[in-house]
Amino acid sequence: MPAKRVLLAYLNTGGGHRSAALAVAEALKASYGAAVDALAVDVTARHFRWPLSDLNAAYEHLVGWKGQPWGLTYHLLNTTGRIRFLEPLWWHLTRAPILELVADTKPDAVVCCHPLLKAPLAKTLRRRGDSASLVTLVTDLASGHAAWFHPVEGHCLVPTEEARGDALRCGLAQDSVVVTGLPVGSAFVQAAGLSRAEARRRVGLLPDKPAVVVIAGADGMGPFQALLRPLLEKGSTAQIVAITGRNERLRSRLRAIAWPRRLHVTGFVENMHEWMAAADVLVTKAGPGTIAEALVVGVPMMLCGAVPGQEPPNVRYAVESGAALWAPDPTRAAQTAHRLLWDERDTLREMRRRAASAGRPDAARSVAAFIWEAVRGSGDRSFDESGDRDWADR
Repeated sequence: MPAKRVLLAYLNTGGGHRSAALAVAEALKASYGAAVDALAVDVTARHFRWPLSDLNAAYEHLVGWKGQPWGLTYHLLNTTGRIRFLEPLWWHLTRAPILELVADTKPDAVVCCHPLLKAPLAKTLRRRGDSASLVTLVTDLASGHAAWFHPVEGHCLVPTEEARGDALRCGLAQDSVVVTGLPVGSAFVQAAGLSRAEARRRVGLLPDKPAVVVIAGADGMGPFQALLRPLLEKGSTAQIVAITGRNERLRSRLRAIAWPRRLHVTGFVENMHEWMAAADVLVTKAGPGTIAEALVVGVPMMLCGAVPGQEPPNVRYAVESGAALWAPDPTRAAQTAHRLLWDERDTLREMRRRAASAGRPDAARSVAAFIWEAVRGSGDRSFDESGDRDWADR
């Protein structure tokens, strides 16, 4: 019997959509082996033509100026009525590449991993009379834009009850919205079992000294210099690490600065799970994927920023879980990190415990199991009202 083909489609606007798609592809392969052919496809790179192929550059431009242009755009478009109004124009722009995507991959199931793909994917499958199942995988964390919840046939998998509430307010049926957690790669699940000393050895840090790791996502966005200088000036013996992602200009600039003491600077890393496991404190903006990964690893967070629109609810979610503190002021962030490391170790241990408790290490496996049921076209699709049925246990 030929393998069932699953298309996981995403756009390259930030790193979270890609990370979630790859985590689910990995879980499908691990759970079902040769019976499934999982394709995670960046539609921006593989099928969109200019100017849509430059969506990531447009996104980075909009989140500049402290994110205000993006926040305004996000909120103006965050209604079901406006999404429906703009749907014909978006279909006109995306029709050819999305039709090409589905024709080329011939999927048995389509997993939508970006809100801007939901409507055109649904329309493409209808136009083709395609029997492929459509599943929406929401990659925001504690909220969801109305574009995710375009009312079409198929199930919508969300990370949290907060996101499920947004889906229901947009009109989706209760039994179509399932809480699964936000998928993260298996490396993060395995890293939760590492001691900090061992993780520090693996990444080249001193194993017996605490570490503060500062990151801002795969694209290296964030006020690095403003955060790093007060951290380094505190005079503690903690190791300070800056991970600049794909932003090579930022990495070069940081390495050229004469800091008060040694700063470990690295660019994009493939072993982020080990860096998180090595950290006593993770300083980051409130990106959904980073928060989900940190919770699974069990590392306390200091959230130093949030892109207006989708990320402020993530701050509330992480802080209320007890795993994070909100510290947007660089000087206060440095003071808080120092206090946690040297004066409030009990608080830090409790944050670590709560992070591990709030993590969803089985999320990718749960999503993979749900998709497998959709591919096979069988199984009971009824859910209890909590929407939190664990499909990985079937």
